[in-house]
Order: sequence, then structure tokens, then C-alpha cells
Amino acid sequence: MVKVDHLYPLYFFDNYNFPNPYEEFQDGLAGASNDLHPQRLLNGYSKGFFPWYQSENGMFHWYQIPQRMILYTDKVTRTKNLNKKLRSKNWDFSINQKFEEVIKNCATIKRPAHMGDGTWISDDFIDAYTNLHKLGYALSVEAYYKGELVGGLYGVGIGKYFSGESMFALKSDASKLALIYFCDLCQENGIKWIDCQSGSEHLIRMGAETIPKTEFLKKLEIAIKGKQ
Repeated sequence: MVKVDHLYPLYFFDNYNFPNPYEEFQDGLAGASNDLHPQRLLNGYSKGFFPWYQSENGMFHWYQIPQRMILYTDKVTRTKNLNKKLRSKNWDFSINQKFEEVIKNCATIKRPAHMGDGTWISDDFIDAYTNLHKLGYALSVEAYYKGELVGGLYGVGIGKYFSGESMFALKSDASKLALIYFCDLCQENGIKWIDCQSGSEHLIRMGAETIPKTEFLKKLEIAIKGKQ
């Protein structure tokens, strides 16, 4: 790990180490790496860092943002309409049955304007997280309507910590239903909150809220150890 800017901490991650997560990073950008090796991903997530996108020169940008969005699994938004769909025989859900299909569907989602056109989930991201999935640290949730995959989400799980990476919906409410299903499963397994990273209006409507980085890191340290 090499510090390339001292005024605003910015690092080149040439090994699997990460800096003090309590440092203040300009716009949340902590540095960049040449790859997304499984050990790098696990070490980064364990300290609250996450890769967001890949630049044109192939570098992966890592973030540690000052405000973190999380979703308490017992506070996920449930409307009468969503509850009705959850009870419907037309809808089914699964875990880790179609990881590659889920992440490839998520890759069709357009990224923020400041990251350029297209998706932030490049082929290298797909390969890295599929590999992490095979190692048991990345998980997918699938939503089916009449037997057809129409929505889902994927993320990284370590201990009782889960970081949601992306979600997709090919049918109205599919991603919402997948999220509610997963929140119920999390509660059954003692996972009280989900890391939503920078969040979105969609997640706010689903009940997510923002907390300071310092509070998030304290929660993370406990969850990584398998506690909450």
C-alpha cells in the first residue's frame, strides 16, 4: 500500500492492506488497485472499503464514504400490495441459485453520470464477484414470477455483515420483494442490518437510513466477528 497524496489521503493498493478507515478521504475516494483479488475484497470490506467502479485504464476505485446508508432488517418497508404479492403463489424466491444471472442483470443498470456512460459493473467486476461467490463470500437473492427470474440482488457477506452491491427488476416490485424476502431471512439468522453503501432513493423508500461513518465502522467491527 503506497500513499500517493498526503494532503488528501489517496492510496495505491499494491498489496492486500488498507489504511485506517477513520481517515478523512476527499469525496470518499480512498485509492485504487489493479485487481479485485478475493483477499483484497475481503480485507477491504472488513474495514468498510468497497470498490465502486473501474476506470478506463483498468484501475478499480475504492471508497470509504463519510455517510453510510444502512437498512435495519426489521424496518424494511412493507406495503399492503407488497405483502399481497409475497403471499401470492405466482412469486417465489431463492438464495444462491442463479448468482451469475443476477449479477449480469444488475450490470445492465446505468451508473451515475460522473462515472460516464454504461454500467459500473464491468466484466472484471462480474468475474471477481463470481469468484468470491464460489468461495462462499458473495450471495445472490432471486425473485421469480411464474417460474421466470424477474429480479434479485447480490452482495458480500462476512460473519453477520452483508454489503448489498446491486439489485435489478424486470417486473414491477421484483427487487423490492427480493429485498423483503432477504431481510426476513437475515432476521432469522441474527443479521440486524444491511450495508447499502451510498444508497439511493429506491432504498430510502424501502426504509434505509444514513449514519455517520464512525457509527457504521463500530457496527461493522462487531458484525464481522459474527455478532450484532
